[in-house]
Amino acid sequence: MNWTGRFFSKLNLRYKFILITTCGIVAIMGMVGYLAVEREKKILYAEVEKQGRLFGETLAIPIINDLIYERLGLVEEGGLLDNYIVEIFNRQDTGLLYIAILDDRGKVISHNNITEYGKIYDDPLTQKALGAEGTIVQQIQDRGHGALDFGIPLLIGKKRWGTLKFGISLEKAENEIFATIATIIGLTITFVCVGFGLILLLSRRFISPITNLANTMEKARGDYLDIKVEVNGNDELAVLGERFNSMIERIRQANEELKKTHDNLVRSEKLATIGILAAGVAHEINNPLGGIFNCIGILRQKGGNQQLRGKYLELVHEGLERIENTVSKLLWMSRKEEHEPVDVNIRSAVDSVYLFVEHKVKTGKIIFRNEIPDGLRFVFDLHDFQQLLLNLFINAIHAMKNGGTLEVRGSREGSATLIEVIDNGCGIEEENIGKVFDPFFTTRPTGEGTGLGLWLTYEIVRNYNGEISVESEVGKGSRFGMRFPDVRNT
Repeated sequence: MNWTGRFFSKLNLRYKFILITTCGIVAIMGMVGYLAVEREKKILYAEVEKQGRLFGETLAIPIINDLIYERLGLVEEGGLLDNYIVEIFNRQDTGLLYIAILDDRGKVISHNNITEYGKIYDDPLTQKALGAEGTIVQQIQDRGHGALDFGIPLLIGKKRWGTLKFGISLEKAENEIFATIATIIGLTITFVCVGFGLILLLSRRFISPITNLANTMEKARGDYLDIKVEVNGNDELAVLGERFNSMIERIRQANEELKKTHDNLVRSEKLATIGILAAGVAHEINNPLGGIFNCIGILRQKGGNQQLRGKYLELVHEGLERIENTVSKLLWMSRKEEHEPVDVNIRSAVDSVYLFVEHKVKTGKIIFRNEIPDGLRFVFDLHDFQQLLLNLFINAIHAMKNGGTLEVRGSREGSATLIEVIDNGCGIEEENIGKVFDPFFTTRPTGEGTGLGLWLTYEIVRNYNGEISVESEVGKGSRFGMRFPDVRNT
């Protein structure tokens, strides 16, 4: 694409309309002007030729008479004829360039310029005219202007007395043509100016609403849907604006419904996760609860011993704190919050999530390894990150029915943070690899999974402009890799 194409492509619709329409007017006026000039030129040249033929045929009659009189000796040879030719030539309104009378050999026997006497003309027109029985005309150039050269046989019956030659300048016709061109140029400029004003008005009336609609649609691309197009009139553009406003309203309502559905799905998955962790939660509560009952029984028996009472009350307090902490974690898992990204120590976050699944890991004979470097950090909403890890941990635990190893790795690649969750469980069938992040997709028996865990993980990763991939081999395990760009560089 050349520079004109690049320039044109950068113009908006309104300026394209103005440019194309203006160029169209100039092109049409130029074509019309060219055709008008050519037509005027043909008419003027044809008129000059017609007048020249009439002039030559009229002039031939007295010239033939003079030639006859000279042959008969009735008048002095050359005298009357020369005076007649000079008199005719001196009439300035005819535009004559020369008048000459030639004999049968092309020799000048009379001319308006005395220095031409006796010369023999052998040019093509003269040679053609000497043998012709009618008028011969051709266009020539004379002192920078066009001219018509005439050759007229001087005949009476079949008797030839000579040939009349003369030239008529086209300067007057050319001046009229130039005047016509100047008039057309003036009219073109006038039409362009008037047309340009009309184009501006039309573009403002018809193009501006389209431009405003395009700009509004561009804003709507960024999920900014509290917008409307101003509608004026009842024409097609107004109908288009009304339809667009109606569409935006429907999209806004659909987005609100979709957001509610999304939030409900997320809440359902979190509650399902809590249900999966119920055994671990029961273990976390039952252990301190059993200790509390023991302490209360001892206090009933030996409550009078102040030292013993203080010791067992402290144990009761610790047990209640453990229960409170477990219940707080469950409430935290099910709560709904706005995203609040903070500087997260990834290793510590992994350890905190492990506490939720510790019971299942141990009872499932699974070895857990946190291989995250101590200093690895990134900016993330802590709740989102822990929810993401919890989903991957539960998925890995379900894949290792007969025990195995659950490992978490982390590293830095440029400004991006890489996190991997690896298990050596049953793996994923090849035909299911592309479906694991689809909502409601699950390979577990009915009632054992919602199919939303990995989908929710994918949604969280995407919300942070991250990428998630999965590699798996049946019988050998799976690796979920995540890559998060540094939010400070995005």
